Parts: sequence; C-alpha cells; structure tokens
Amino acid sequence: MKNVALFFSLIFFNYCFGQNCKLDGIIVDNQTNQPLPYATLEIFSLKTGTISDRDGKFSMAVASKDAKSDSVEFSYLGYEKMKLCLAEFIDSEQVIILKEKPILLEEVKILPKEYYSEIVGIRDKEPSRVQYTGAFGANKGNFLENKNMQAGWLKSVSFFLHEDGYPNCPFRVRIYKVGENHKPAEDLLNENLVVSAEKSGWFRIDVANYNIPFPKEGIFIMMEWINSGEAFFFEKEVTFKRKNGHTEKVKRKYYGQSLGTVKKKGGVHMWGNTLGNEWIPYDFNRKGYNINAMINAEIAYEKK
Repeated sequence: MKNVALFFSLIFFNYCFGQNCKLDGIIVDNQTNQPLPYATLEIFSLKTGTISDRDGKFSMAVASKDAKSDSVEFSYLGYEKMKLCLAEFIDSEQVIILKEKPILLEEVKILPKEYYSEIVGIRDKEPSRVQYTGAFGANKGNFLENKNMQAGWLKSVSFFLHEDGYPNCPFRVRIYKVGENHKPAEDLLNENLVVSAEKSGWFRIDVANYNIPFPKEGIFIMMEWINSGEAFFFEKEVTFKRKNGHTEKVKRKYYGQSLGTVKKKGGVHMWGNTLGNEWIPYDFNRKGYNINAMINAEIAYEKK
C-alpha cells in the first residue's frame, strides 16, 4: 500500500437553522488530488451517517437537539479513524488528514504448492427470501465456521444477488475477524474492494492476491451497500403480518442489489449493522431454522 495520507476537504454550507444543519463536502487524496470514493462518516450519538459517492462527494442533513455537542467519525479502509466535533464544521471550512494505519504482519503466508480447497458457507441454488436495504453503509452477511479447525487462506468469496433491485450496483466486500461476544471485529481485508456483477445469481470474486487468512475461529464475510447514486433506488411492495393476525401491504423504498437468504438449522450465522449502530444478530428462530445470507468462500488448506 502506498505511503499516502488521506486528505479530506470538507466544505460546509454556512448555515445552521436552529438544530438542523447540512453537511456537504468532497474527499480527495492529497498526493493525487483525486476524489476518494466511498469513504464513511458516522455520527454514533444520532445513530446515522453516510458514504461519499464515486466522485468523493457527500451530502448529509443533521438534525439534533444539540448538534454542536455531537461528534462525527471519518474512516477509510487502511487508514486511522478520526473523530471531530460537529461544531468545528459550522460556518467554517476544514481540512482533515487521516494517516495510513500501520499493518503489522507477523508472518506473510504464501499459498503452498500442495494444497486442497473447500467451499465453506451457503451453496443453495435458489433463495427462499431476500434481504433488502434502504440505506448506504449497511453491512449484512454471514459468519463462516472453520469446521476443519485448520488455518487456511481465502481464494474467493461469492454472493447470491437476487433479481430484485439492481444486481449490477457496486458494493464493497467486507471481511471481519471474530471479536468479543462473537461479533464482527477488525477488518481482515484492509483495502477497498468494490465490485459489481453483470447479472443476478451467484457472483464470485477472486481474493487470492489479498493474502486473507481463514482463522480457526472462523470469519465474517459481508456485503456493504455503498453510495452509487439515486439511480439505484427502487420501490417494493412488502406484506406485513400484524399482531392481530391481519396482513397489510406497504410500498417501501430500497437501494441497490438484494442479497439472497435461506433458512438453515445450526444456530445464528447472519449479522448486520447500519451506520452509527452496533452489530446485531439475525436471531429470528423459526421452528429451529435461522436466516442465513447466501454467501460462501473457497478456502485453501495446506496438504499435510
């Protein structure tokens, strides 16, 4: 990774109507002065945030009881996070520099000449349900268990994209370590891997060159919905069942592609979050079955 700093030029409109403020800006690299796409900003106190578009630009309205006391956190894969008070951006222009995060590699693993590979995760041909999202920055995906209890390496990851929505909308691949309380933790993929499929169905992404380990404790593989513009929003009629037993059909607005899901036995595997919020498990148990995202990975193991 190049030794560069991440340069943020954030230009905010000079107005703040009572407790409502609008944040606008552009994110560029300080060496090339080129926009950096799909950077993240989060306001955890308000449980909200946004992602810059492919041109590095973002626009966000902030409604808060006391916006001046809230903080905004900026992040970009491979760089140190920075948190600043929103008050610094009202009626002013700011330049924010994020330093590259040093990555300590205890040992560089090279794929051995003699290895075997296995597919880990969901391999169903068709989904039973669909996972939509209505917000940029949503992460949804699966925990992949290492049943062999042997450390390996990721050769590829695959996602099933439903025909609903826009299967060709770009998304970001996220791969996380297993942390405390079995939640997703630090990134194992420390670069921005943004991909797009040509059509619905299974979509395979080669990740062999990223040298991503498959630890004995397993990993989380996620799809992150990123900001590719208003052209990728769509409406879908959804049926809800009320507590009184009546059903109701409602039209809702969703974004981007739709991730296929299936019901499986074996405990909770699917997790997700949205910007500014904590990770949550999809622990809806239906007669012993839980929802699983249709995600799998090809794992290479060294032959003994």
